[in-house]
Amino acid sequence: MKDMIKVTLSLVIIFIAAGLIMGLTYMQTSPVRFVAEKKEHEEALKLMAPEAKDPIHTAGSWTTRDGKSCRYYNATTGGTAVAYIADTLGKGYSSFIQMMVSIDTDLKIKDVNILHHGETPGLGDQVEDRALFLDQFKGRDVTQLELVKGEPKPGKITAITGATISSRAVTNGVQDAVKKLVDMYGAGIKKAAAGHFAANEVKYEHN
Repeated sequence: MKDMIKVTLSLVIIFIAAGLIMGLTYMQTSPVRFVAEKKEHEEALKLMAPEAKDPIHTAGSWTTRDGKSCRYYNATTGGTAVAYIADTLGKGYSSFIQMMVSIDTDLKIKDVNILHHGETPGLGDQVEDRALFLDQFKGRDVTQLELVKGEPKPGKITAITGATISSRAVTNGVQDAVKKLVDMYGAGIKKAAAGHFAANEVKYEHN
């Protein structure tokens, strides 16, 4: 009995010590990680609108279709808008895919950049490939963001074979971001854009 008590007490002490070490480690590394993530985000913003000479500041916040809170930004040079940027997310096969989307002052997509994800290596992670997937979004306006499977179709975004859910996640995230930016900065086409998305949203069940 005494031996069992000793073993139990030893295990309790070990668990408490491990918890304290983990807590102290988190306290030490959390501020460092926060600073690193903030710097990474700021650098990503600059890449989305390299022509912007003024500091890029947050213009407001918005909510994605999955209920995630994101921010949007107004990129300027000499106080004049040169691009609009939004953080966005899409629910993928095994993670939320975190992205940035920028549009120009003509409300056409300048760039899409994937920041973080946990999609399947060799399948879902192909959404990061610019030549294979991301470059399809460049130059498109708010009505040209419909996802299709199989053979490419003019004016459509072609899903990656075997990674439809991941492709859809990116497309939905881009749709949400562009809709928000158009709603904020594109007077006169808000209702038309909303109607187009309601009629053309693509839903696939298998990756």
